[in-house]
Amino acid sequence: MIQKLLLLFALFCLGCGLTQAEELTEINFNKIVFLSNWAKSGKVQLVNREYRGPAASDSVTELVVKLTGPIAIGKLSGKEAGAVIVVTDPGGSGTFYDMALLIKEEQGWINQDLAFLGDRINIHSLAVVNDEIVIEMTDHGPTDAMCCPTRRVIRRFALRDDRLIKTNEEVQGTPDPLLIGTVWKWQQTLYTNDQKSSPPNSENYTLKLLPDGKVNIRADCNLGGGAYRLRGNEISIQITHTTRAACPPESLEQSYIQDLNTAGRYRVEDEFMYIGLKNETGAMKFTH
Repeated sequence: MIQKLLLLFALFCLGCGLTQAEELTEINFNKIVFLSNWAKSGKVQLVNREYRGPAASDSVTELVVKLTGPIAIGKLSGKEAGAVIVVTDPGGSGTFYDMALLIKEEQGWINQDLAFLGDRINIHSLAVVNDEIVIEMTDHGPTDAMCCPTRRVIRRFALRDDRLIKTNEEVQGTPDPLLIGTVWKWQQTLYTNDQKSSPPNSENYTLKLLPDGKVNIRADCNLGGGAYRLRGNEISIQITHTTRAACPPESLEQSYIQDLNTAGRYRVEDEFMYIGLKNETGAMKFTH
């Protein structure tokens, strides 16, 4: 558990010292009473980072509150502070995300405040940087279904009078509407060493980016999938699994997957999509 917390700290608490990392491992979340907008008392006590109880005194619906995702600590207005993500399932259709502000007092860590983040969103990173809490997340754009947020944002919070105040929100580049949900057919890859790779039948080499960050592919005689991430016009793709049929020796299955795994940037132009490979080694061309 200590190693896991130290790893989370290294990823999400930028610029903090080793002594703070050690301090993070000493936080006993079972001793912290967390604020809750859903519990009747307004507070919940977690056991192993989770609370379960009736949504109301006369209700059979269960209220579930969990800690999840990244953890960050650092200095806010000169105080030892931290931030964790609290996810609440009140028993209905929503799953609600809050950021819990932790302040270290003489008696230990306390949950000082909550900031509501959204319903069924995705949290990517959390850090305490330059006297602010910085969250990178995906929430809902104006036309997004509740299941599938696509709007990438960075939100910043500061500590004012022991309360969280949102100071800024940066909306990242909105992807071309054709990018997500379209079945793209691979036409060719042109490499900077003057080599070229072209499938005999583009119908057998496809790529589909889903709204939830997952990706589906067809690579000749096999189907596969994985995940992708967008940041402006940058794209990263990781194919994590495929079926295991034996394709013919002349198949371009492996080179196609390898090219997708080295994706760096994308551009949609008319009916075409271009994916530039990392280190400027080439570019893939797709049509739909």
